[in-house]
Amino acid sequence: MTARLPLGRNEIYLLPALSEAEAARVAAAVLDPPPELRRACWHVSESIGTIGEPLYRNRDRPDYYRDRARATNRMLAAAYATLYDRVVALFEERYQVPVVFVEELAIPGFHLVSYSSAGWHDGGGWHTDQLAWQVPYFCARAAEVDGVVNFTLPLIVPSGGTGMDLVDDIVGAADQVAVHVPYQPGVMVLSECEILHRLGPSTSTNAGELRLTHQGHGVLFRGRLLLFW
Repeated sequence: MTARLPLGRNEIYLLPALSEAEAARVAAAVLDPPPELRRACWHVSESIGTIGEPLYRNRDRPDYYRDRARATNRMLAAAYATLYDRVVALFEERYQVPVVFVEELAIPGFHLVSYSSAGWHDGGGWHTDQLAWQVPYFCARAAEVDGVVNFTLPLIVPSGGTGMDLVDDIVGAADQVAVHVPYQPGVMVLSECEILHRLGPSTSTNAGELRLTHQGHGVLFRGRLLLFW
């Protein structure tokens, strides 16, 4: 059952997408990829790594972004077909429109954080995604965009918890108290508008614990939901 979390004038939705056991199986597969997928899709960072090549890290090199999408979309979709099929089915049920991927836009990928020490770890920087409006094709056809979707699906969370912090609006955000949404493996955090948010603090009991999430965005456009990252 979908849970609604009021956030000022907006709402956040918590959608069960996978059982905990299913999330663990998907996570195990993601963390043990075929060698060719690791070479093509893993981008390790000291702060937050990506599996897949997201638009937000490639705003200034659109040709590279397009070429990597063409090279890796089918590879990721085939390796994690169970996950992608589940996400597509969930959105098709919710919006009652076909859900599709786009060849020249990266399909939803993964964020991976490894905590090198036990303890409390600070969160990320505040931002709005605004990814749809960084795709020139959508910008040129803004009147035909009927809605946006931003989602995070936790697969692994550290033992002491992690989540997302959100506030209602950019205006006056510094004066607002953030709402913290704890991550639960298999439960998608969904917004249907642009909301100021950040990766919340995390706590790990042991060194080497992980935070793994499946991430993506969507645009309702011409009777379909186009998913990308």
